Amino acid sequence: MEQLVARRAHNPKVVGSSPAPATKKNPHLMWGFFILKVRSIFLFIFQMIILSGVMMKLLITFILLAIFLSLVSCSEALIPPIDPGATGKLVVNSIPPGAQIYLMGTSTGKTTPDTIKNLEQGTYDGFLYLQYYDTVYFTANVFNNTTTNIDTSLEDGLPFVEFLFDFQNAFGGDSVSFYFTINQDVTMDSIRIVRPVNTTGTNVTDKYSYNAELFEYRDLSGNLKKYYLPPSDSMPQYYPAIQNREYFFNMYGHKAYGAKVEFRSYYSVEL
Repeated sequence: MEQLVARRAHNPKVVGSSPAPATKKNPHLMWGFFILKVRSIFLFIFQMIILSGVMMKLLITFILLAIFLSLVSCSEALIPPIDPGATGKLVVNSIPPGAQIYLMGTSTGKTTPDTIKNLEQGTYDGFLYLQYYDTVYFTANVFNNTTTNIDTSLEDGLPFVEFLFDFQNAFGGDSVSFYFTINQDVTMDSIRIVRPVNTTGTNVTDKYSYNAELFEYRDLSGNLKKYYLPPSDSMPQYYPAIQNREYFFNMYGHKAYGAKVEFRSYYSVEL
């Protein structure tokens, strides 16, 4: 009897035997295995993402390093190597020419335009000096086997032309003459005077031409020179003195030295 029961349990073809298998699968165990598989897959994907981020950072770092090295190599290629036996040249030009060339605080004994040779590679500070002009300062980078050029324009260094007017009465106050002093030598082109002839406001114009005549502002003793209007060599030597009226003076000319800058100055004097 026991052998028959065992045979029925393992032989599904026997009539009346149960179709269920002898060994059953645990559903909870299968679900846990599935969760472990899914977790492993997600963990693998996460690790790949992290790994790809690290690789990307390494790649960017490598690219930046390559760019930096290339820039350094290019900058080094632009700077000529120092050759102990080589020298450079410095050419200095100015408008106007004739300015004294100073380099590193010392006169070179040269004036513009000129070339300073046999200079060691380096940076040089210098300046140009020319009387009646503003001093011009410069910095020059000199390289071996290379000519460096300095080109500059000098600006007028003299002050503005200024006239100082005054007057003196004559013949009991009925006549007047004017005189002026200057703050520097000038070449006078002309002087135009607009002056009253009566108290009603009538004016006349006097013009004196000098054709670039030199007007020195000091005499041989160093005193300020006075120039009279009307001029001392003209007739009459006085104007009618009209009280409480203005006399207008228009001065035209150039500075005598340096850039010889033109001036046009206007003044008025009231009696």
